[in-house]
Amino acid sequence: MLFKSLLRNIGRAAPTTPARTSTPEELLIEARAHFDANDLVRAQLLFEDVLELDPGNADALHFLGLTGDRARDLGFALEYFERSIEARPRDAVFHNNLGSVLVKAGRTEEAARCFRKALEIDPGLNIARINLIFAMVLLEGVTPEEVYAEHVAWAKIHADPLLQQAAPHGNSRDPERRLRIGYVSADFRQHALSYFIEPALAQHADHWQEVFDLDDAQLARQIRSDGIDILVDLSGHLRGNRLLAFARKPAPLQMTYLAYPNTTGMRAMDYRLSDAVCDPPGMTEGYYSETLLRLPRCMWCYQPRAEMPAVVPPPAQTNGAVSFASMNGADKITAGMLALWARILCEIPASRMVFTTVPEQGRARIRDALTRAGVADMRITMHDRLPTGEFWALYAGIDILLDTFPMNGGTTTCEALWLGVPVVSRSGKVFQSRAGLSILGSVGLGELVADNDEDYVRIAVGLARDGARLAALRAGLRERMRASPLTDARAYARALEATYRRIWRDWCSRPPR
Repeated sequence: MLFKSLLRNIGRAAPTTPARTSTPEELLIEARAHFDANDLVRAQLLFEDVLELDPGNADALHFLGLTGDRARDLGFALEYFERSIEARPRDAVFHNNLGSVLVKAGRTEEAARCFRKALEIDPGLNIARINLIFAMVLLEGVTPEEVYAEHVAWAKIHADPLLQQAAPHGNSRDPERRLRIGYVSADFRQHALSYFIEPALAQHADHWQEVFDLDDAQLARQIRSDGIDILVDLSGHLRGNRLLAFARKPAPLQMTYLAYPNTTGMRAMDYRLSDAVCDPPGMTEGYYSETLLRLPRCMWCYQPRAEMPAVVPPPAQTNGAVSFASMNGADKITAGMLALWARILCEIPASRMVFTTVPEQGRARIRDALTRAGVADMRITMHDRLPTGEFWALYAGIDILLDTFPMNGGTTTCEALWLGVPVVSRSGKVFQSRAGLSILGSVGLGELVADNDEDYVRIAVGLARDGARLAALRAGLRERMRASPLTDARAYARALEATYRRIWRDWCSRPPR
């Protein structure tokens, strides 16, 4: 927050350097060097110096937008991205970057239009197509067929041609030997993914390779050199992914898992790991380019952090009012969800609603939708992104978490349950809208999941009116989770390894190509 203030308000009374005779081009080079070094205040001043000499300089305008985005001052970023597009309207990257900020602000429909405009200008712009397909997953009214087609379109342009580089694999075809499993992710650190993959890695990972400095072709060669038998992608189309290394087919068997709620669209990706609730047999196979593999119980295995706070009694017991919350990002909050939440809040007149991870530029849309539906502004509390400890601490003041649709939460749902907060979810017919059903079903709370809007409202309102049930759920949720498949790391790792062995045996039985 301090840097945001500096970014907007830093003074210009005194020159930042002695008088200079630099050209706009020279200043731009210097400014970009500071930007690349993450010296954002100095970069901003230099980009502004460029604009003093050349007010319509599109690159300076756009880099000021990037500076604001990096500082999470989305209003500043939007202003300068829009000005850069006015200066250079046919720059596809400019439209893409504007769309990225609009997604962060929860204005996903506008963002999708920006990504489509970028692709209209440059159909081969990889990042714009990736951003578009993820935006489509978040939008209401987009069919699974449309989402699948867009993923395949990306793969045909960017990934599938690289499969021609794949050479035959020399891995030993012994079906029972010890396997080499490789996991690839940009998020082996403080990230939501770590909550779910750590239990598996703790059971069988014994070697780490830092590959950040390798490009996709080099990474593919390294994987071949390491003799990986089964290569597991943990990013999908999310930021930092290495799908174009997978596209070169460096391992005999390749699968995608966990982080991304959809297909990769790639011919080189053999499998997608799921479960029979997220992907019921016979229902969703047509939406994946990969063959579905279903773990026998639940595809999720949650590893709670030791430092998470203890469960406290329901706040409604002390303040006399039920507190609902949405702890998912603004990009998951659709107009349809806001309408349902308004109905719930109006049914429970003394209740309030807490939001997190909503930047200032995404708040007016939410407040306007709720207040127009009759929810007083004083009943709405909003937070931007919070440090982890502060985020967890908020759960002490929350009675019921309201899940989003069509994109359900994952980590937020598990965190809420571990901290004693029941979750009401809305399920649909595709993976991203069935994660809540899979997680809640695994802990025996399938009755908190609705398959239509009316039941979603009914379940939430009924739970809010039943103080005894709320208290009982809160008191028992942590033990319920401990006794469920959701936290059974050993059984999860065994099921995962049995799946690896099964597909390896199948590969060994095929004739070499």
